[in-house]
Amino acid sequence: MTPLAPTRDEGGAGAASASAARPRSEPLGTRQEHLRSLSIAWQLARLDLVRRYTATMLGLAWAVASPLLMAAVIGLVFARLFGVPIAEFLPYLFLNLTLWSFFVACLDSGAIAFIAAEGYIKQIPRVAFFTYPLRMVFAAFVTLALGLVAAAIVSFVFGNRPSVYWIGILPALGVWFLFGFAIACISGVLNTAVRDFQYIQSVGVQALFYATPVMFPADLLVEHGLQWMLTYNPLYHLMMLVCVPLLINEPATLPHWIAAAITLAAVSAFAIFAMRVARPRLVYWL
Repeated sequence: MTPLAPTRDEGGAGAASASAARPRSEPLGTRQEHLRSLSIAWQLARLDLVRRYTATMLGLAWAVASPLLMAAVIGLVFARLFGVPIAEFLPYLFLNLTLWSFFVACLDSGAIAFIAAEGYIKQIPRVAFFTYPLRMVFAAFVTLALGLVAAAIVSFVFGNRPSVYWIGILPALGVWFLFGFAIACISGVLNTAVRDFQYIQSVGVQALFYATPVMFPADLLVEHGLQWMLTYNPLYHLMMLVCVPLLINEPATLPHWIAAAITLAAVSAFAIFAMRVARPRLVYWL
């Protein structure tokens, strides 16, 4: 199936189309419907990636080149400022920027997930609403996977050899995917219901970026008595699930896994609640 590109004009206006677009009353749906929704989400994500990179010379390579070039430029400066060897700091910075980019992509693309799919939502009522945030997460996750492959190569170039602990990255990626899906759903519901929320969201993301050890070593916060910014920062623990196995060749510690599990449970519960509240109202918000 090759879906058409969504446009706002497809949906039309009026209570009649909104009423017809209401999904069925079953809260969960059948297995076949879920598989169909997953297939639609993947097809839409694939088309998004094709449209984004088809006209470029490097194509999907830009998904790797962009954070790599940024890490190279920033790393040369910050490695000197923090007194960290470039061979140690550059892989750390590149990996963190790749993970952070996935987080931001899920939030930002999730914010427009329902708005961009207005035509689908109003004309194809049998497609589950979660399909549209999932579409955005699929596309972002492909970019993340490519970035992690590049991060592993960069780490190898600077002397870090593959180990059995790299297998621990696989369950960590599962956590990241579910986390991205949950925040995309939350962002989509909030930004569709209240269009001004995107400005509050952007400010909050910017503040969280400076509170998270993305561009600086986590030890720097500990040295300045800011340990609590690590302890209560969910993004830090999620990043450590990937950084520790890939860069240190050790399994991520149990506290990081516990914190990540609590974070995932909390955002998932909020996402389920938000989607259920939005279910009968979403067509009227668009």
